[in-house]
Amino acid sequence: MYSLALCGPTIYRTALFEQLRLIRGDIRVAAQSNHISDAPSLIAHSAPDAAIMISGSDSLNAVTDIARIRRVDLDVKLVWWALSSDAVELSRQLQPFEVKVVTWEASPDDMFQALGIPMSPLLRTAARPRLTTQEHTILQLAADGLSNKAIAHRLSVSERTVKNHLRHIGAKLNTTSRAQAVWQAVQWGYLSAQTLAS
Repeated sequence: MYSLALCGPTIYRTALFEQLRLIRGDIRVAAQSNHISDAPSLIAHSAPDAAIMISGSDSLNAVTDIARIRRVDLDVKLVWWALSSDAVELSRQLQPFEVKVVTWEASPDDMFQALGIPMSPLLRTAARPRLTTQEHTILQLAADGLSNKAIAHRLSVSERTVKNHLRHIGAKLNTTSRAQAVWQAVQWGYLSAQTLAS
């Protein structure tokens, strides 16, 4: 079993973990928090195999946060999932701390590579699923944080129709939650990573 410490906003933590777990069933969350400042104590107490920091912070804050983590654990694999920062500059500044930097555009394969673990050989290589225009619109509104009721109001349809569309989207993308569907939609190119990170 491969253990992760995850720090960052709940929706991103959930989406990331669910996607990684879909691909490899042997991943578990050892500890998690909404705040990167909690990472040193989480890592010290849970001793994960790797820690993923999810943030849109500038590189100065990232360096400060990572330096605090490295004072606690010099060996844990660290991955910084940059939501909006310049990944090239961030990679350069975090290089002395042996931190891998990935961006919103990163595929699950990129994340597994950054973590230093192979993807499951059982991963299916499927054709890109087809979403209808209405499904795409509903998925975008869901990614924007609108509730089913708000989406229904915006599109002048019933809440039940929205739920049915979301269920169909989940089936097409092979996901079981809204967060997973959003993550998969980014990977398939249906949603813009920049839009989600804003």
